[in-house]
Amino acid sequence: MKLRLRDRDKLRTKFIELDTQKCQACWKCLAGCKNNVIGKVDIIIHKHALIKNPENCTGCLKCVKACEFGAYSKKGAQRGIN
Repeated sequence: MKLRLRDRDKLRTKFIELDTQKCQACWKCLAGCKNNVIGKVDIIIHKHALIKNPENCTGCLKCVKACEFGAYSKKGAQRGIN
């Protein structure tokens, strides 16, 4: 399922990016995020995390560390920017 342009804000904050195709819906990222940044789509055949409150993200990267599937990354990390 391809996200519409207006939905792309549900994939990133100032600090992290989410690749929903890598998400396995284990929800460890939700447990790790204490700022209520991450939400979930939990429909029978369509399950993945999403960014529901990007303005609450402090850049702690707990979601990046919690995700063993690599669905989260530090923003800019793919391009070699730290």
